[in-house]
Amino acid sequence: MPRSASSPRARIARWKWRVFADQLHADDKKPFVIPLGASTPLGAIGFARGVLELSAATIKPDAIIHASSSGGTQAGMIAGCALIGLRASVLGVSADDPAASLAQTIRGLLAAIAVQLGAKPETIGLDRAIDVDDTQVGEGYGVPTPASTEARELVARTEGIVLDQTYTSKAMAGLIARVRGGHFDKDQTVLFWHTGGLGL
Repeated sequence: MPRSASSPRARIARWKWRVFADQLHADDKKPFVIPLGASTPLGAIGFARGVLELSAATIKPDAIIHASSSGGTQAGMIAGCALIGLRASVLGVSADDPAASLAQTIRGLLAAIAVQLGAKPETIGLDRAIDVDDTQVGEGYGVPTPASTEARELVARTEGIVLDQTYTSKAMAGLIARVRGGHFDKDQTVLFWHTGGLGL
Protein backbone atom coordinates (compact mmCIF):
# COMPACT_ATOMS: atom_id res chain seq x y z
CA MET A 1 0.00 0.00 0.00
CA PRO A 2 1.23 3.52 -0.70
CA ARG A 3 2.17 5.39 2.41
CA SER A 4 0.45 8.74 2.58
CA ALA A 5 0.49 11.66 4.99
CA SER A 6 -3.31 11.37 5.04
CA SER A 7 -3.49 7.59 5.50
CA PRO A 8 -5.18 6.24 8.68
CA ARG A 9 -1.81 5.03 9.98
CA ALA A 10 -0.21 8.44 9.43
CA ARG A 11 -3.16 10.22 11.08
CA ILE A 12 -2.91 7.96 14.15
CA ALA A 13 0.84 8.57 14.36
CA ARG A 14 0.30 12.37 14.18
CA TRP A 15 -2.38 12.14 16.88
CA LYS A 16 -0.06 10.16 19.18
CA TRP A 17 2.74 12.70 18.64
CA ARG A 18 0.39 15.57 19.44
CA VAL A 19 -0.81 13.88 22.64
CA PHE A 20 2.77 13.21 23.72
CA ALA A 21 3.86 16.76 22.81
CA ASP A 22 0.92 18.19 24.76
CA GLN A 23 1.95 16.12 27.79
CA LEU A 24 5.49 17.47 27.55
CA HIS A 25 4.20 21.04 27.22
CA ALA A 26 2.07 20.49 30.34
CA ASP A 27 5.29 19.47 32.15
CA ASP A 28 6.95 22.77 31.08
CA LYS A 29 9.10 21.01 28.49
CA LYS A 30 9.67 22.27 24.95
CA PRO A 31 9.36 19.39 22.47
CA PHE A 32 10.31 19.95 18.85
CA VAL A 33 8.01 17.68 16.84
CA ILE A 34 9.32 16.66 13.43
CA PRO A 35 6.51 15.42 11.18
CA LEU A 36 6.50 12.76 8.49
CA GLY A 37 9.57 13.14 6.29
CA ALA A 38 10.62 16.31 8.15
CA SER A 39 8.58 18.10 5.49
CA THR A 40 8.12 21.45 7.16
CA PRO A 41 8.94 24.91 5.80
CA LEU A 42 12.15 24.87 7.84
CA GLY A 43 13.11 21.40 6.61
CA ALA A 44 12.44 22.44 3.00
CA ILE A 45 14.57 25.56 3.44
CA GLY A 46 17.45 23.18 4.22
CA PHE A 47 17.16 21.81 0.67
CA ALA A 48 16.94 25.36 -0.70
CA ARG A 49 20.31 25.96 0.95
CA GLY A 50 21.56 22.77 -0.70
CA VAL A 51 20.73 24.29 -4.09
CA LEU A 52 22.71 27.39 -3.07
CA GLU A 53 25.70 25.13 -2.30
CA LEU A 54 25.28 23.49 -5.69
CA SER A 55 25.36 26.89 -7.37
CA ALA A 56 28.44 27.91 -5.37
CA ALA A 57 30.17 24.86 -6.86
CA THR A 58 29.35 26.36 -10.28
CA ILE A 59 27.10 23.43 -11.18
CA LYS A 60 24.16 24.74 -13.21
CA PRO A 61 21.92 21.85 -14.23
CA ASP A 62 19.08 22.12 -16.73
CA ALA A 63 17.15 19.50 -14.77
CA ILE A 64 17.30 18.11 -11.23
CA ILE A 65 15.74 14.70 -10.61
CA HIS A 66 15.21 13.26 -7.14
CA ALA A 67 12.96 11.03 -5.06
CA SER A 68 9.83 12.73 -3.74
CA SER A 69 7.51 11.45 -1.03
CA SER A 70 6.34 13.91 1.62
CA GLY A 71 7.19 16.96 -0.52
CA GLY A 72 9.83 18.80 1.50
CA THR A 73 12.77 17.95 -0.73
CA GLN A 74 11.03 19.09 -3.88
CA ALA A 75 9.59 22.26 -2.31
CA GLY A 76 13.04 23.20 -1.05
CA MET A 77 14.71 22.57 -4.39
CA ILE A 78 12.09 24.61 -6.25
CA ALA A 79 12.50 27.44 -3.75
CA GLY A 80 16.29 27.26 -3.95
CA CYS A 81 16.27 27.42 -7.75
CA ALA A 82 13.87 30.37 -7.70
CA LEU A 83 15.88 32.26 -5.08
CA ILE A 84 19.11 32.09 -7.08
CA GLY A 85 17.51 32.46 -10.50
CA LEU A 86 18.33 28.93 -11.66
CA ARG A 87 15.84 27.91 -14.35
CA ALA A 88 16.41 24.17 -13.87
CA SER A 89 13.32 22.00 -13.99
CA VAL A 90 12.86 20.06 -10.76
CA LEU A 91 11.36 16.61 -11.24
CA GLY A 92 10.29 14.64 -8.20
CA VAL A 93 9.77 10.93 -8.78
CA SER A 94 7.12 9.80 -6.33
CA ALA A 95 7.83 6.83 -4.10
CA ASP A 96 4.20 6.46 -3.11
CA ASP A 97 1.58 9.16 -3.66
CA PRO A 98 -0.24 10.21 -6.83
CA ALA A 99 1.28 13.17 -8.69
CA ALA A 100 -1.68 15.52 -8.12
CA SER A 101 -1.74 14.88 -4.36
CA LEU A 102 2.01 15.32 -3.98
CA ALA A 103 2.01 18.49 -6.10
CA GLN A 104 -0.67 19.97 -3.83
CA THR A 105 1.46 19.20 -0.76
CA ILE A 106 4.47 20.85 -2.41
CA ARG A 107 2.44 23.98 -3.23
CA GLY A 108 1.36 24.19 0.41
CA LEU A 109 4.96 23.92 1.59
CA LEU A 110 6.09 26.59 -0.88
CA ALA A 111 3.37 28.95 0.37
CA ALA A 112 4.50 28.30 3.96
CA ILE A 113 8.15 28.92 3.00
CA ALA A 114 7.12 32.27 1.52
CA VAL A 115 5.42 33.21 4.79
CA GLN A 116 8.40 32.08 6.86
CA LEU A 117 10.84 34.06 4.72
CA GLY A 118 8.53 37.06 4.33
CA ALA A 119 8.85 36.63 0.56
CA LYS A 120 6.48 36.97 -2.37
CA PRO A 121 5.20 33.57 -3.57
CA GLU A 122 6.87 33.96 -6.98
CA THR A 123 10.21 34.68 -5.28
CA ILE A 124 10.28 31.13 -3.92
CA GLY A 125 8.89 29.46 -7.05
CA LEU A 126 5.15 29.18 -6.49
CA ASP A 127 4.64 30.45 -10.03
CA ARG A 128 6.65 27.53 -11.46
CA ALA A 129 5.25 24.23 -12.69
CA ILE A 130 5.45 21.44 -10.14
CA ASP A 131 6.55 18.30 -11.96
CA VAL A 132 5.88 15.01 -10.20
CA ASP A 133 6.31 11.64 -11.92
CA ASP A 134 4.18 8.93 -10.31
CA THR A 135 4.83 6.26 -12.95
CA GLN A 136 7.38 4.47 -10.75
CA VAL A 137 5.18 3.92 -7.66
CA GLY A 138 4.30 0.34 -8.60
CA GLU A 139 2.54 -1.48 -5.77
CA GLY A 140 3.38 1.25 -3.29
CA TYR A 141 5.74 2.55 -0.69
CA GLY A 142 8.82 0.40 -0.12
CA VAL A 143 7.79 -2.17 -2.71
CA PRO A 144 10.43 -2.55 -5.45
CA THR A 145 9.39 -2.65 -9.10
CA PRO A 146 11.19 -4.40 -11.96
CA ALA A 147 12.32 -0.96 -13.19
CA SER A 148 13.62 0.14 -9.77
CA THR A 149 15.46 -3.16 -9.31
CA GLU A 150 17.04 -2.78 -12.73
CA ALA A 151 18.03 0.83 -11.93
CA ARG A 152 19.55 -0.17 -8.60
CA GLU A 153 21.60 -2.97 -10.13
CA LEU A 154 22.68 -0.89 -13.14
CA VAL A 155 23.91 2.04 -11.03
CA ALA A 156 25.70 -0.25 -8.55
CA ARG A 157 27.41 -2.17 -11.34
CA THR A 158 28.39 0.75 -13.57
CA GLU A 159 28.90 3.62 -11.09
CA GLY A 160 29.49 1.95 -7.72
CA ILE A 161 26.63 3.99 -6.24
CA VAL A 162 24.20 2.35 -3.82
CA LEU A 163 20.52 3.26 -4.12
CA ASP A 164 17.87 2.27 -1.61
CA GLN A 165 14.80 0.34 -2.72
CA THR A 166 12.22 2.72 -1.28
CA TYR A 167 13.22 6.09 -2.71
CA THR A 168 16.32 6.54 -4.85
CA SER A 169 16.01 3.38 -6.95
CA LYS A 170 12.52 4.49 -8.04
CA ALA A 171 13.84 7.98 -8.75
CA MET A 172 16.67 6.54 -10.85
CA ALA A 173 14.15 4.34 -12.68
CA GLY A 174 12.25 7.53 -13.51
CA LEU A 175 15.42 9.17 -14.82
CA ILE A 176 16.36 6.13 -16.90
CA ALA A 177 12.86 5.99 -18.39
CA ARG A 178 13.12 9.65 -19.42
CA VAL A 179 16.58 9.19 -20.91
CA ARG A 180 15.42 6.15 -22.88
CA GLY A 181 12.36 8.09 -23.98
CA GLY A 182 14.51 10.86 -25.45
CA HIS A 183 13.32 13.45 -22.95
CA PHE A 184 16.76 15.10 -22.69
CA ASP A 185 19.15 16.18 -25.41
CA LYS A 186 22.90 15.60 -25.32
CA ASP A 187 23.69 19.23 -24.53
CA GLN A 188 21.63 19.32 -21.34
CA THR A 189 23.10 18.91 -17.88
CA VAL A 190 20.92 16.54 -15.87
CA LEU A 191 21.63 16.18 -12.16
CA PHE A 192 20.40 13.22 -10.11
CA TRP A 193 20.12 14.29 -6.48
CA HIS A 194 20.78 11.24 -4.29
CA THR A 195 18.74 11.87 -1.16
CA GLY A 196 20.24 8.95 0.74
CA GLY A 197 18.57 5.93 2.21
CA LEU A 198 19.76 2.53 3.36
CA GLY A 199 20.73 0.36 0.41
CA LEU A 200 19.47 -3.03 1.50
